[in-house]
Amino acid sequence: MSENVKIDLSGEINATTEKKGFQKYVNDAELLLQHVRSGAAPALLMGVLSSRRPWTQFVATDNFKVPVSIPRLSRRFYRNIEYFQANYLIVFLGLFAYCLITSPLLLITMVASFFGYRKLTSGPNTWKPKIGGWELTKTQQYVIAAAGSMALCWLAGAGAVLFWVLGATVTVVALHASFFDAEALPNLEDPEQFPMIEQV
Repeated sequence: MSENVKIDLSGEINATTEKKGFQKYVNDAELLLQHVRSGAAPALLMGVLSSRRPWTQFVATDNFKVPVSIPRLSRRFYRNIEYFQANYLIVFLGLFAYCLITSPLLLITMVASFFGYRKLTSGPNTWKPKIGGWELTKTQQYVIAAAGSMALCWLAGAGAVLFWVLGATVTVVALHASFFDAEALPNLEDPEQFPMIEQV
């Protein structure tokens, strides 16, 4: 009865499970942050912008209708966010550009901060500033540059601009995604994309 049984347990186990619904968006956001940290942000941005939908479809007034129920509103909202994500990004960038153009002090501050960081990060560090006889390390130079940039942005009113841009973007996107009739859109590749949202 006490025989030695050997079972081969070699191989790979793929424990990743496909996320659905809201959890999929959380995982996509985490993946996006990993890409931004790795320096792939410009290529990622261009990839998203390449999926832009026609503006005539985006603003077609015939497709704006009040949802008949809350489940249909949820389904419509998620579907429109996914389908028009590049258009919504362009709306955000347009509002941000508008804020920079109408606030010249903030524009000057952002350009000065950009070139300050560019100067710190490009090439060998031959500039060795001293404060009170102490030579500043590269890390200390970054800290001083960040503190100076934050102080300049605060003086230029960047906080108010940030909240205005985010508030306006969330309002525009939420209204469009809620009232644009998703049934008028062509079918996406995955019909079971939002299985947790049931249409009644």
